[in-house]
Amino acid sequence: MAMYIFQFGFLQPLVALVNSQFPIVGFTIILLVTALINNRFKIKPYVIYTFIIISIYFLINSLLISSSRNSILLIYIEFILKGFSAFFIASIAVNGKDLYNAFLHIAIVNFIAIGFLPLIGFSDSMNYMRYGYAMVPSVIMFIYALYDSKHKVHLWIAMFTSLTLTLVYGSRGTIVVILIFISLFLLFSKTINVSKRIIYLFTVGISIYAVSRAEILPNLIDYIYFDLGIKSYSLIKIKTMLISGLAESSSGRDIIYFKIIDLIRVNPIIGNGVGITKLKIDMSAHNMLLQILVESGVIGLLIWSFIWIFCMKIYMEIRKQHNLGYYRIVTMLVAISFGRLLVSSDMWLRIEYWFLLSMIIGWNLKSNTKNHNIGSTIIDTK
Repeated sequence: MAMYIFQFGFLQPLVALVNSQFPIVGFTIILLVTALINNRFKIKPYVIYTFIIISIYFLINSLLISSSRNSILLIYIEFILKGFSAFFIASIAVNGKDLYNAFLHIAIVNFIAIGFLPLIGFSDSMNYMRYGYAMVPSVIMFIYALYDSKHKVHLWIAMFTSLTLTLVYGSRGTIVVILIFISLFLLFSKTINVSKRIIYLFTVGISIYAVSRAEILPNLIDYIYFDLGIKSYSLIKIKTMLISGLAESSSGRDIIYFKIIDLIRVNPIIGNGVGITKLKIDMSAHNMLLQILVESGVIGLLIWSFIWIFCMKIYMEIRKQHNLGYYRIVTMLVAISFGRLLVSSDMWLRIEYWFLLSMIIGWNLKSNTKNHNIGSTIIDTK
């Protein structure tokens, strides 16, 4: 499971060498086949039901919207290869402590494999956006490790180095991911009492406000960009955002959003169907909420809102259980999937999002099964 999430990072040197994404495709197939063999080709019912429901949804879209049938088919195929493969891998039963340890070990491998790629130049296979989202899971795992062992110097070095590389060379979306993660960590951590949470959140808020008002960040970026000679695209965009605002630094997202809003107005209740943004503006929605509204309308948003509320309820139940490792990985995936989908990409294709959904649904079913078995045992004993 850990290798599946991190493969889009640690395989990049090989991808750059062959100048193709085939190593990732091949490794994904190997992981899927291995998972099937280890589970004796047994697939959990909820995985099968999800596949059937989504397949029917895509089929209905292709029948009703003949003009975008090819686009729908391509998205469906890519969803099977990416989103659904992640959904299946995450359905595998796993011990929370083992899962956490595996993620931590692979995070180290990932950092070693791609950490310093920007210093030797990017290839077409590893642009700034892929780099940032490939590095950020390692950053989060190092934060966890540092929280557990505050006095280990090598963890401070690993966390600070990986975070700096991510912010300097990665996309701005990783900033959203890190902010969501820190918020979840401070709000829901069982080891931090309420008074400390308030103090931490207040301190972070005041610090961000003070730094922005004092123009420390623009000056720091100028120093890194001009004096140190680190001329990354991300630094330019961050400075533009700080000085001129989000619209100027959005890389055309504001225009995309306005076009999508116009499409939403055409069919606000049931939407315009899957792949409509590819067909009309030749771009993905770059925002999950807008994508849902433009594809399936208010009805689709209500359905997904119900799913998110259900998942949030299960997330809080996971937090209450004595399974810290599982909870930490779920929290990381919440930050990565929603942080990325709020500002970029396509929800059908984001592996972290579907991996997260499967982990939460699988936990709920596992928990209910345990409760049922306990109840049955008590009845039998009596």
